[in-house]
Amino acid sequence: MLKWYIMTPLFLLTVIIYMLVQASVYKTRYYNLNFGTGLRLLHLTDIHINLLLVSSSRLRKTIRKANPDFILISGDLIEKPENLNKFTKWYKNLDIGVPVFAVYGNHEHRCFRQNPSFKDNFDMTMKQLNIQLLVNDVVFFCGKNSGKDKKVALVGIDDVKTGKPVSNDIFNRVKGNSNIVIAFSHNPDVSLNIPEKSVDLLLLGHFHGGQIWMPFKIEYLLLRRDKLSRMGYIKGFAKVRDNLIYISRGLGTVLIPFRFFSVPEVTVIDI
Repeated sequence: MLKWYIMTPLFLLTVIIYMLVQASVYKTRYYNLNFGTGLRLLHLTDIHINLLLVSSSRLRKTIRKANPDFILISGDLIEKPENLNKFTKWYKNLDIGVPVFAVYGNHEHRCFRQNPSFKDNFDMTMKQLNIQLLVNDVVFFCGKNSGKDKKVALVGIDDVKTGKPVSNDIFNRVKGNSNIVIAFSHNPDVSLNIPEKSVDLLLLGHFHGGQIWMPFKIEYLLLRRDKLSRMGYIKGFAKVRDNLIYISRGLGTVLIPFRFFSVPEVTVIDI
C-alpha cells in the first residue's frame, strides 16, 4: 500500500484539480415564472474577471442558445481598476446583440473609493460596451404576447452596503405604471430594505452559493456578516418580505480561483 506521505499529496492535488475544474465550468439554470410577458432574461453576476476561468467563447454559445430579450449583470465585474481592460476584451468576445443592464457591486465601489477618478473611466467603458448602468433607476419594457402586452419595469438597485440607498419612491412609482416589476442588485441584504410586495422578482448575487463549501454553513457564520446568509438564504429562490428573490451562485471567484461543491451558474428566466 502507498504510504501516507505519498497518498496525502496525491489527495490534495486531486482536490485542487477538482476545485479548478469546478471554477471553470458552469451550469445554465432555466426557470419559467409564468408572469405572462413573453420575455426571457439572462442573469449574470460576480464575474470577477481577474480570476475568472469561464471562457467567453463558451458563454457566447450559451447566450445565443438561450436567446434572451435582455441581460442583467448584478455587479462585481472587476476587482481592481487594472482589470477593466481584461473585462472589456472578454466582454467584447461575447458579441452580445441584446440590451444589457448592470449595477455596481461592492468591488466596484471599493475601486471608486480607492481611486475616485476611476469611476468616470468605468462608467465610460460600460457606455462604450453598450452596457446601461442602472443606479437606483428604472427602464420599462413591453411584453411580447400578442393581445396581452404587459408593461415591465426593470429596477436597478445600487449595492446596499457600499452604494447609495434606494428610495422607496421608485417602487411606488413603478407599481402604478407597470404590470410586472423586475429588480436586480448585488447584495441580497437589499431584500430586507425594500418595501413588502414591491417587486415580482429580485435578482441578486454576492454569496457565490458558498464558493468553498463547508458543512453547517460555517463559511457564512465565520466569514460573512450579511444578514440574509445568516438567516439561511444563500442561493436559489426564496420569499423575503413577501418579495420573490433569486440568489445566483455567480460566475467567478474571489481570493482564489477555486470552487468546491459550488458550480458557477448562468440563470435564464422566462417572465
